[in-house]
Order: sequence, then C-alpha cells, then structure tokens
Amino acid sequence: MTDMTANDLVKKLNSIGTCMFTTVDQNHRIVSRPMGVTEIDDQHKFWFFTPLNSDKIEDIIGEGEVNLGFVDSHTWVSIAGSAQVIDDLERKKELWDLGPKAYFEGGPEDPNAVLIEVTPETAQYWEGPGKAAALVKMAKASLSSETPNMGDQGRVEL
Repeated sequence: MTDMTANDLVKKLNSIGTCMFTTVDQNHRIVSRPMGVTEIDDQHKFWFFTPLNSDKIEDIIGEGEVNLGFVDSHTWVSIAGSAQVIDDLERKKELWDLGPKAYFEGGPEDPNAVLIEVTPETAQYWEGPGKAAALVKMAKASLSSETPNMGDQGRVEL
C-alpha cells in the first residue's frame, strides 16, 4: 500500500472538481447534492458558493456536520468535516470565477450569494484498478485461492 500525502489528495480532488455534498436535515435525513468546489485553500478548507435561500443553509446552521464524496474512474474519497456559512464580500471577490457568475447575476455583491467553508476532520480514500481490470482480477481470483488486490486505501490527515 502506498501512502498518499495531503498534497497528493488535494491535487486529485482539484482534478475531480465536483463532489456530493451531504448534510443532515432538520428531520435527521441524510441529504446529498452535487456541488462544484470553488477552492481548496492552503489549510485544506473547502470553499463553495451557494444561494442563501438554499435548504442546505438550514442544514449547516442546524448541525454543521457534512460529508464530501468525490469519485472518478479509479478514485473514491470521503471527507467528513464541519461546515459554516460565510458572508464575506472580500472573500467572495477573491473566489469569484465562472462558476458562481453563472448563478448569481449580482456578482459577488449579490445578497443571495454566500460561501460555505468546510473544515475537514477525516479523509479516507480508495484507489482501484478500474472496472475492466477489476473484472479480470476477480475472475483470476475465482479460479485460484488468492484474494484479488483491488487497489489501495487509507486515511489522510488534512
């Protein structure tokens, strides 16, 4: 097993870009929705733009515990952390790009545009060989007494 560093993980997550952002709602239901990550900063905090009138805002204000799930063809990552809503005009200006521009006509000053900051507490990853290679490994293992090596997994401190 190879150990992934925090910088390696951040590089992978930046290339994926979109995650399933999961919260717990007021009825204690787990709710997930896709969201594009605006930035992962030097302290490994995750930043997102969202409308102030979004249901996830109430979820964050209520509990604040979130999970960010990332996936691509060979990598799966689960980040558990705490979120808070940030309404800081200067920070919105720093992070403003094509993504939020598509949703908020009023620019960074739009009163409905706020930021979510997620501070990660744990990060787990799994890396696999891809579907075709996995099928070959499972077929080979089914004909022998060997357990297939389906990739790497571990935890990363962010």
